[in-house]
Amino acid sequence: MRPIGACLRLFCIHRRRWSSMFLLISSLLLLLFLSLSGYLEECLSRALPIFYPNPSQLSSSRLASIPLPPFLLSPANACSPPPLLLVLVSSAPSNRARRDAIRQTWGSLSSTTSSSSLTLFVLAVPDKTEERSALVHEAVAHGDIIQANFTDSYRNLTLKTLTGLLWALKKCQGARFLLKTDDDVFINTLALSAFLKEQHQELQYFGRINWHVPAFRNPENRHYVSHELYAGDYFPPYCSGIGYILSLGAARHLLQEAGNGPWPAVEDVYTGILAKAAGIAPRHIAKISDGPSIPHNSCCYRTMFTSHQLTPRGMQEAWNMLNEEGDHWCPPLTLLFCRTFRQPLDPGENGAS
Repeated sequence: MRPIGACLRLFCIHRRRWSSMFLLISSLLLLLFLSLSGYLEECLSRALPIFYPNPSQLSSSRLASIPLPPFLLSPANACSPPPLLLVLVSSAPSNRARRDAIRQTWGSLSSTTSSSSLTLFVLAVPDKTEERSALVHEAVAHGDIIQANFTDSYRNLTLKTLTGLLWALKKCQGARFLLKTDDDVFINTLALSAFLKEQHQELQYFGRINWHVPAFRNPENRHYVSHELYAGDYFPPYCSGIGYILSLGAARHLLQEAGNGPWPAVEDVYTGILAKAAGIAPRHIAKISDGPSIPHNSCCYRTMFTSHQLTPRGMQEAWNMLNEEGDHWCPPLTLLFCRTFRQPLDPGENGAS
């Protein structure tokens, strides 16, 4: 009996060791999955409100005193009836092909009707006379262009975003959410709207969070931010400008913190700074893409809310994939696949707006 008892004890010891090892490996694999898929950042971002002040009080006089330029083009009755989601696409005057691709795909009437969304393009004034004339004709033809009276340039991207938000507050007060995005981004408006319908807090700021980013102090860098504009060494957590969502109430709080300018060129950073001042913490959403493009397949476009760096042709292909007939099954780990196998942009095909 002694050999049998010794064997049993040895078996129990090894079983405990294997159980501990299995538990450790399982925990590491789970942590790796959560990290690669973006769900870990989602969980971490839930704790951010602890480090933020209470939301600021609204002041109509502060909001009215912001010296933003007047609107030159404004879609009449665009928000009647008001949408659940107003998509504000920051676009350059020369990017007509991109705007047309959006109009024919996720920004089309069929898409916006089914998702209760509305897509508008935000632009400023181009330098060339022929571009100015072409933009007016485009606005008349499509009725979806917001234009404010300032020069359309990279340095004015922040001003472009602020004017888009101000237009929404003035002309589209019935919208619940605003999505700021660029004209090379594909939006799954149906999936995104379904997600937003479940969000009931008044002050919301969703997107793909950039954490602990150092302030850009090199004057030759186009992202340069002076100490006068921002004194800290690191920016507060902010959502990438590729695509972030604000509830209408949050947009109102952020705008009143904008003050009189000047404003830094890095508009997404500045939005994060305004959110911190307003006491509105960002929330990370794994299904919102960041810089690199995701794999060009239907499951990724069905799973992700936003997909970056698409050419007009790629936009149409993604739309066709999204609208394939019949039930299209996607594996449970699609999100992990889409985020892990992102691809760099071909500079010959596309570029930043």
